[in-house]
Amino acid sequence: MKLLALIFLVVAGYGVSAQCSAPTGLSTTGITATAALAKWQPVSGASSYNVDYKLSSSPYWITIANATTSLQWTLLGMEPTTSYDWRVSANCTSGMSSYSETQFATLAVGSCSAPGGLYASNIASSTATLNWGSVSGAISYSVEYKPASSNTWIYATGGTFGLSVNLYSLSSNTTYDWRVVTNCSLTEVSAYGFGQFTTSGSTPPPPPSSCPGPYDVSTNGTISGAAAISLNTDVKGTVSPKYDIDHYKFTISSTGTINVWLTTLPGNYDLALLNSSGTQIGISKNKGSKNETISMNVSPGTYYAKVYPVGTANSATSCYTLKVQTITATRAITTSTPVTAAATKENVDPDFAVNLFPNPAGDQLNVLVQGVDNKSEIKVYNLMGKLILQQQAVNTLTQLNISKLSAGFYLVHVNDGKETRSVKFVKQ
Repeated sequence: MKLLALIFLVVAGYGVSAQCSAPTGLSTTGITATAALAKWQPVSGASSYNVDYKLSSSPYWITIANATTSLQWTLLGMEPTTSYDWRVSANCTSGMSSYSETQFATLAVGSCSAPGGLYASNIASSTATLNWGSVSGAISYSVEYKPASSNTWIYATGGTFGLSVNLYSLSSNTTYDWRVVTNCSLTEVSAYGFGQFTTSGSTPPPPPSSCPGPYDVSTNGTISGAAAISLNTDVKGTVSPKYDIDHYKFTISSTGTINVWLTTLPGNYDLALLNSSGTQIGISKNKGSKNETISMNVSPGTYYAKVYPVGTANSATSCYTLKVQTITATRAITTSTPVTAAATKENVDPDFAVNLFPNPAGDQLNVLVQGVDNKSEIKVYNLMGKLILQQQAVNTLTQLNISKLSAGFYLVHVNDGKETRSVKFVKQ
């Protein structure tokens, strides 16, 4: 009898120790008129968490995160001055815990504050860094700039999660205005914060380009023989004889977006972007002699631009122009192939745009689709072209649970039934 009692106590004790505890330390921060950030403390033994939310007046819960490994989740698309409930449970090897629940109320419209602390740094003749302070409740920031003498604003970034952005290809001895706005949600935007700076020095004019230029070397048929080219500089080359392929090497020193342009084409040439190991990560394949463009967010490292003909297209006397432009905008562009492409087409809908934030992302990726009236389809591919995730976008803002993705680079493709936009993001 004593032995049976001892066994019962051991089994009962094991059951208690193996029980999955409900999360504690629930808090709601960054509350605005339409958004908030739900946070909780880790649970010992938990591998992931589930998050639901609802109107306090409603009996129906909405699941917004299933098996996320994050300890926070952004709530979006809510009504101003409205009470909401949210709850979270833990997933352990022994099963799912009970829910822990809390409540909060959104603020009135106009509570999204403009960024402060604006200043420019690292100012040179053609570059500058724009900086601003963080705003509680911000999901991203949009930055624009222009010469003070101009009335036209230029997008530097349509949705960055950071607190700075780099500008390139500026004019020397020129005063620039810039402004930044806080995006607290899809519909909630602050007033602008304004700043101004003046570039210094003088930008030397580029040297005259011969045809072909000095970088179109005879060994550039492979990446091992590619000549290193300068950024933001026109590079002239020819495709000659037939089936000639040209590679150009360039180096990126900081994370950001680049545009690779191939223009003045005498024939049907295509453009590809390769990483340091020679793996294709972007391609542009327009028909005929139309310009080719690849836009991609890249990390520091070595890359190669590959220029190659379609069929027997070639010219020994007429040069193409290649240019690798360093920019900061993270807008999507049209694709011409279904998986790896990031090529610009002519006559596309200029209002159809896709922004991802935060980027790099943790467990949650927000996909903001603009200029689309109907439902769109979101697909996530790895760089090998394998479809990893697929989801229908019913609303303009869609949240993707990417907690189960491995760290690395991925491509998001959004199709509205007519066109496709492609944006690259990094999973941390």
